[in-house]
Amino acid sequence: MIRAPSGRPLRHVRILLAAVLVAALLGGCVTPRGKTVYEKPGVTDEQQKKDEAQCVQAALDTAGARAATPLAVDRDAVDRCMRERGYSVTVPK
Repeated sequence: MIRAPSGRPLRHVRILLAAVLVAALLGGCVTPRGKTVYEKPGVTDEQQKKDEAQCVQAALDTAGARAATPLAVDRDAVDRCMRERGYSVTVPK
């Protein structure tokens, strides 16, 4: 056990190390992807951003078990929502 010079255990260090380990393990489960491009002829940037924000909000509501992580967004649900609104969806590889 790690102890301070006074001989008392450094519990906060153990908690910090555990938090870092958990974050590293969870981070390894997430595969980042590039910026998805949504295009729809005749739509302003403002409208596109509004539509995307609404789709992201809906995806947050349906994120399921992943909702336990901060700001979990089901990107597939966002893409489906944008397609339903008439956008073409380009997902970088």
